Amino acid sequence: MNASTQEPFKSKLLFCWLALLTGAIGGHWIYAGKKRFWFYMLTFPLSAFAGWIDTMRYGLMKDEEFNAKLNPEYAKDIPQTTGAVVVSIALSLAFGMTALMATLAMVFQWYFSGIVS
Repeated sequence: MNASTQEPFKSKLLFCWLALLTGAIGGHWIYAGKKRFWFYMLTFPLSAFAGWIDTMRYGLMKDEEFNAKLNPEYAKDIPQTTGAVVVSIALSLAFGMTALMATLAMVFQWYFSGIVS
């Protein structure tokens, strides 16, 4: 392919931050040019967890593997993991665990108070 028809380069940094902040509606897949965002739109409340998992999964992925998946037309050895990517992974872990613990606390409270039996 010549340079005029080449796909735009997808940044791991932007992909991870979009997954963290707009993962509930699949914003990172819109950026990547994939059709997977429909799944996120249809399962909106639960898809926030999927966005956080995508942040961790793609953020922790080796740069060569990430480039092979999202940037197949470019060199595989382009370094993309930076400190900001690591920060997005840490925030994703914090948001996900906070939401999970809050959900478990509410379910246990409802169960033991007799609301849900």
